[in-house]
Amino acid sequence: MHHFDREATVHGAFARQASETPFATAVIECSRQYSYADIEQLSNRLARYLAIKGVGQGDRVALLAERSAGAVVAMLAVLKLGAAFVPLDPVYPHARLAAMLDDARPALVVGRAALAPAQGSRFIDLDQALAEAASLPGDTQPDVGGPGDAAYVMYTSGSTGRPKGVVVPHRAIVRLVRGQTYARFEADETFLHLAPLAFDASTFEIWGALLNGAKLGIVHETRPSVDDIVTAIAAYGATTAWFTAGLFHLLVDQRLDGLRPLRQILAGGDVLSPSHMQRARQALPHCRFVNGYGPTENTTFSCCHAIGTDDDGPIPIGRPIAHGTVHLLGDDLRPVAADQPGQLCVGGDGLALGYLNAPELTASKFVHVPAIGKRLYLTGDLARRRPDGAYEFLGRMDRQIKLDGKRVEIEEIETALRAEPGVADAAVVVCEGPAGARRLVAFLNATAGGSRDDIAAAGLGERLRRALPAYMVPSAFSVVDGFPLTTNGKIDRAKLAAAAPAALDAPVGVAPGAVPTAELEVTVGGVWAAVLGRAQVPRDVNFFDLGGTSLLLMNVHARLRALGLPNLPLVALFENPTIASLAARLGGDEPARDRLVDDPGVRGAARQAALQRFRRRSLERTL
Repeated sequence: MHHFDREATVHGAFARQASETPFATAVIECSRQYSYADIEQLSNRLARYLAIKGVGQGDRVALLAERSAGAVVAMLAVLKLGAAFVPLDPVYPHARLAAMLDDARPALVVGRAALAPAQGSRFIDLDQALAEAASLPGDTQPDVGGPGDAAYVMYTSGSTGRPKGVVVPHRAIVRLVRGQTYARFEADETFLHLAPLAFDASTFEIWGALLNGAKLGIVHETRPSVDDIVTAIAAYGATTAWFTAGLFHLLVDQRLDGLRPLRQILAGGDVLSPSHMQRARQALPHCRFVNGYGPTENTTFSCCHAIGTDDDGPIPIGRPIAHGTVHLLGDDLRPVAADQPGQLCVGGDGLALGYLNAPELTASKFVHVPAIGKRLYLTGDLARRRPDGAYEFLGRMDRQIKLDGKRVEIEEIETALRAEPGVADAAVVVCEGPAGARRLVAFLNATAGGSRDDIAAAGLGERLRRALPAYMVPSAFSVVDGFPLTTNGKIDRAKLAAAAPAALDAPVGVAPGAVPTAELEVTVGGVWAAVLGRAQVPRDVNFFDLGGTSLLLMNVHARLRALGLPNLPLVALFENPTIASLAARLGGDEPARDRLVDDPGVRGAARQAALQRFRRRSLERTL
């Protein structure tokens, strides 16, 4: 493990690692392996190519790409020029990507040709750029930039209705993965790269491996299923992985055996279930489990807790990681008494520089606290310090929430809803659905002269999915004559939350519809009903209009596979979001019984065959 050097840059640290272990494997993507020397030379060539295209120190380069070795090379190339990369998730709606690009104003957008944005940003195809850069020198260039310069801008949900960009410096990234004890960072580790590039867990995955001489195994599928994940773990021999709390729970329920190669599992982004953690610890006694907490504004992790045998109740978020500080402050920004809850405020070398193009917001959230004598980020999270010194998360001070490990500002969803035709006002609340899954429910007031039917006919869910990421689209909509109010005249969200389960059962815009009758449809419908917590599901209604989420669809996929149905990629379920269309994709109206396999030996053989196919894949991407 390397010590933490406050003066190091990410690209400088990687270049030194490449000079120390040039022939060690750095990145594995499907069956293709790249050494540290390969990645260093490829990124040097691409940096020269981007410089020819006009990228220079202080610029920003948008990276509209999926996980790949090429994306890692592009990140390093941008950093080598003293510029910052802006990772954007290709699955986001075009309107949201346009808003981010408008705010970031990148010198270039780099990505796959199929993902080129429709707007006028200068776009360069990554594959073509790598091919054209092959003739340029690959030797290491002089280190440009410093540890306090911007390395990336990562967008999170914003309360104003627009996403906000968090500007993270080099020092914060190096601090995350060097000189730390919350996880093992040694050259014999293989980190699983599962997080989207625009999700800050990818910072831990990518640089945790590449700044420590370890391997990075890239999960190739854009929307990986549970089987895809455990297959990648086995094929790469992955030893370290980070999962959102919801995905960790699903893996424990569906494929706990597939986690056996891992030596350390980090999970977070939401509250971890003690019962799932207990099952995992019993099945994987060799594995270290860590609960990680931290906002994007403090670079992935602020606190971590190694879970032990005595953690049979609520799991704490732990203690501050090295080179960081945590303080519990009251409304006056003074430390609270030892036994009192307070706002969790974080500081140290992981702090972001602030928000892009938002000086007032930056000044309100990144504050010099005289009582502490340090610059701190005010998280808005409530916590208390336990007698053993570990911190326990208690909830939010505002209406920000976490869904599928991603931060969501309720105000951003409400702003989008108020912009819809026929909607005068909106209030969004969170309720608990089947199996503890958290769901968003939107209560709406119709405009004067409008009606419930007008809103129902507007296809709100479908329209919102064009403007917001899928995880931010409410699972159900309910039109009400007026919102209940508190004695202070504010919307009584507690009463709305109490009414939310009923809204989930009878959402606006979802007609009862025809029920499945063909045997395969009945089989698929039974799985949907179990996952969605419904007695019956119409055959022609969109899964997401019934309250489905991406994580719940992964659950559906895993259950269908357990029944022995044809192994469709997870993306096929997104492309066929009704029972009728999915059953047709699985095999039309043929009886389902011919496809049902209950013999676990047969299922095990199928999984082994899938693993062998994975290893034989010729999906190599030439860099």
